[in-house]
Amino acid sequence: MKVKRIDSNIIGDYVNIEYPDRRQFPDDETVNRWKSLGHLYVNYTGLLREEYRGVPEWCHNIVEVFKKKYIQDGDEWFFIKDTSLSLYCMPPGTIMPEHQDNYPKFREIYNEPDVNKICRILIFLDDWKSGHYFELDGEPYVKWSKGDYLWWRGNTPHMAANLGNENRYTMQITATL
Repeated sequence: MKVKRIDSNIIGDYVNIEYPDRRQFPDDETVNRWKSLGHLYVNYTGLLREEYRGVPEWCHNIVEVFKKKYIQDGDEWFFIKDTSLSLYCMPPGTIMPEHQDNYPKFREIYNEPDVNKICRILIFLDDWKSGHYFELDGEPYVKWSKGDYLWWRGNTPHMAANLGNENRYTMQITATL
């Protein structure tokens, strides 16, 4: 896993915005699988501020930074387009066991049948705090710094948890390659 970083000075106030409650993880089959494995939590997802509900201008500025960069995957280089973004607040006690995103709404909106032509960019909006956890394709990631980001293609397995005492904040960009 190669961690990259954007200029953290372009990250604005992510704490003092409204994060609406959202339905539990939107894939009932996945939630039932988690429960069958013994993952019996109250919250399988955090609070999400989606772009269509309005997000601060600095979020759009970050997307523009990524639209001007190449993203490297092995020997291949890509630009992103057709973006969607959200801000994510994971309160203490929120756990999302390993899962894979299939992006059904995004794929419908942008008419993209191939999940491998979709990427997710996860930007950490503040410095790592004890109890905050992220894992991508079986590789753990902790002790991040504000502005660090990871990205993956398609339905790469990942998980996240907040076992700490403070909210964990990220920004998600979903895009076509």
